[in-house]
Order: sequence, then structure tokens, then C-alpha cells
Amino acid sequence: MINIGMNYLYRITNLINNKIYIGVHQTDNIDDGYMGSGTAIMRAIKKYGIENFKKDILEFYDTYDAALLAEETVVDKDFLLRKDVYNLRTGGIGGWEHINNLPKEDRPNVIEYKRKVASGEIKVGGTDNWTSESKLRITNGSIKGSLIARVNAHTPAAKEKRKLTRARIKFQQGENNSQYGLIWISNIETKEVKRIKKDEEVPSGWTTGKRGHVMKTCWINNGIEERIIQLTEKEYYIQNGYVRGRFITSMPKRL
Repeated sequence: MINIGMNYLYRITNLINNKIYIGVHQTDNIDDGYMGSGTAIMRAIKKYGIENFKKDILEFYDTYDAALLAEETVVDKDFLLRKDVYNLRTGGIGGWEHINNLPKEDRPNVIEYKRKVASGEIKVGGTDNWTSESKLRITNGSIKGSLIARVNAHTPAAKEKRKLTRARIKFQQGENNSQYGLIWISNIETKEVKRIKKDEEVPSGWTTGKRGHVMKTCWINNGIEERIIQLTEKEYYIQNGYVRGRFITSMPKRL
């Protein structure tokens, strides 16, 4: 169990687009300027500038392992599906803290190790010497492990643990919500989508909603033929003998 200095769960927010990154950090200096090591968040900071990001510490933990467990309950597969996050992998894996915080004499020489691998002095990986039985065992084990992990992540106990952790750290609640005080709008012509403050006036040519610019359609039929029309045309066709729905399954409906 790793326990060096302070261990905490943090959130980094892009002040321009409100995208967030959740991570854990272990340090002896609370003001060390650490802003995450994920590929996407580092690229974003380089693009927008560090001054356009803010970091909030969500909770401190007694051990690094406890912080990782908290990250695992927050950054799950559902979290990664969101469009407003920089995280690329589920939580609970951690970064290089477990190596960087070791005494220098005990740290593995990664550069030297990579050199030996490149020169062939050390051979790693590869399946050339695997037997067919080994390949089958590895494949079945990987599939089984993946299925077990997937099932365990959606058990009532796992869901309740995520719920309690997010409630405790007030994750995405009130002003901590990356969408707080904002609404999505979309441009009818250019299809551009962005967020504005709720009290701002929607600009001309824009409409509310992420997909407000998408023309809505529906099926109609007259008992002989069927077609898809724009929803704004519905009343015209209804007045000319059509009903809403597909021909093969349609019945007169109240429109």
C-alpha cells in the first residue's frame, strides 16, 4: 500500500469549453503545479494555454491506493462516453507516482531498459514461442477477465459505490457541474454547436439545443404510398388525406 506525502483526487476544467479531466496525484508539495499527465489534457493545455485551465482538489486520501479506488468509481466506462471529458481510460490505474516517489537508487532505469530491448539484448513480448495450448489459455483468460470486469462494474454494489463516492465529493453538482449556468445552441446554417450562458440572448441564425439545427422528419402515408417529410410539412399532408406513420403498420392517429 503506497502512502507517500499527500494523495488526492482532482478535477481540471478547461475554462473555454468546460471540458474536464479527473485524475489522482501524490505529492509532498501541494503547490507543485501538477496539471495531469494524460495525453489529451496535456495536448489541450498546450493548445489553449495553462492560464485557461483551473484545478480543483476534490478530496484527500490517506493512501495513494485509496485515491486510485476513488478515481476508479468516478472515471468509469460511462464517464468516458461523455463528450466533455479529456480522460481516455478508466480510473484506478494511476500514473508514474509509484516510481517517481521511490528513492533514485531504487527506480528502474527505463531509458537503459528500452535501449537493451531495442538492441535485442533483452527480448520481451512476442508469441513466436507460444504453444497452441498457451495461446488458447491466454485468449480464454483474457475474454473471461474482460467479461468478469464488465459484469462487476455493473453490479448493484458497484453502482452504489460510484453513487456514494460522487455524492461525497459533490461531483458535477451545482457550480461544480461543467454545464452549470450554460446551454447548448447550434447554428442552423453552419451546423456549428457551442455553449453560451443561460442569460445570454440566442444569436440570430442559432437555435437552442445541441441538435436544434437538425431538420426533424416523420413518416406519413395515404394508404397507397408512404414517404418521409419534414415535420413542418405535416399539417399540409394531413389536410390532403395522409396520416402519420408507415403504410404497412400505420393506423389513424391523433396528430
